[in-house]
Amino acid sequence: MIFGASIPVLFLIAIAAAPGIFLLRLIRKLDKVDKESPRLIISIILLEIPFLIAAIVLESIGSAILLGVLRIKESSLIYTVFYCFLVIGPTEEICKMLGALLPAWKSREFNCRYDGIVYCTASALSFGILENIMYVLFSPSHLSTALFRAFTSIPMHFMLGVCMGMFVGRAKVGAAYGDAGMRNKNMLIALIIPVVIHAFYDTICLSTVPILERVNTAGDSEAIGLFLIMLLMIGIMIVFIIAVYIFLFVALRRESKNDFFFAEPMPGWVPKMFRNDRSNR
Repeated sequence: MIFGASIPVLFLIAIAAAPGIFLLRLIRKLDKVDKESPRLIISIILLEIPFLIAAIVLESIGSAILLGVLRIKESSLIYTVFYCFLVIGPTEEICKMLGALLPAWKSREFNCRYDGIVYCTASALSFGILENIMYVLFSPSHLSTALFRAFTSIPMHFMLGVCMGMFVGRAKVGAAYGDAGMRNKNMLIALIIPVVIHAFYDTICLSTVPILERVNTAGDSEAIGLFLIMLLMIGIMIVFIIAVYIFLFVALRRESKNDFFFAEPMPGWVPKMFRNDRSNR
């Protein structure tokens, strides 16, 4: 039981982790050319634990700098934008990228372009699952928090992992072919795009809090205006997220279909046409 509630801790952890595990299985299922070993994927998942702790510490330091050094009010929109674009987005995406690249970049198993998606998504979902477990366990509304985040934050981490992995795979192809320009360009894109999407998403989410606080103290006409602004922001976020989801799911299937070896297969690799049904699952 947790905090006097009647819900078992293991049940809450299972609910918090289930969406991420499902999406990770989906990514691995789409790895058609040469599936990655569970050993490497598990090492990426476990390595993300210290990186999550590092992200929490760095985000606390970043918040302290904004509040204490720059003296920006925490309730202001400027603070929210700065915190999301300069602290949360870069910190979390760098931690997720390092969690994927440190075990995988020099591994012989990283020999197909789609592998970048597998590694980065494993890292992103590990980060998201661990974060989700923390939110669910410490929230006063455990089940509602788990259900809400199952359809928001976990898919967001998944989406960012896919986006990062697409370009990390291309960067690895460039490195394998000795093209430093291709490697560096795609590695930079692999970081910048997830940072911007992540920061934009968090800005919309966090900026609704001060608006709600003002609604409670504003007059009727101002409260209606603020409420409409909040609805508009939420609508923009929903449209933006749906558009990115559709694009990335289409791109994900294309990446799976067009995957190829850029380095030698691992020993024991068998072409798909000669595999039995069980190995293709």
